[in-house]
Amino acid sequence: MKFEYTGRHIEVTPAIRKHVEDHFSKIDHLFGKDDNHAHIIIEVERGQHRSEIVVKFRNQVIAANSSEEDMYLSLSHSIDKIEKQALRLKNKIIDKSHKAKKVGEVIAPSREPDTAQ
Repeated sequence: MKFEYTGRHIEVTPAIRKHVEDHFSKIDHLFGKDDNHAHIIIEVERGQHRSEIVVKFRNQVIAANSSEEDMYLSLSHSIDKIEKQALRLKNKIIDKSHKAKKVGEVIAPSREPDTAQ
């Protein structure tokens, strides 16, 4: 996964980068080996640390944001939201591709009228 960082009124430190990449490594199994991009936007305004994460995943865009008093906590909450959304999307795709046919389609009525009496 490729990461892109934007800091507004705050510098994106290597510790913040490591925190985000460690959390994403734990949920990397959801995203597979596709070329996915994650854009992490962090900002500080009036003592509130806001984080927004936008992930391009399987021709879909998953976004989550969080506002907390601690930047690391805010990033963790946003990543948790991304994990839930990615899991929901992945399950939806799997269910759609593994969808069973209805019984009425599998067993077609082939009754012919009995006229040989």
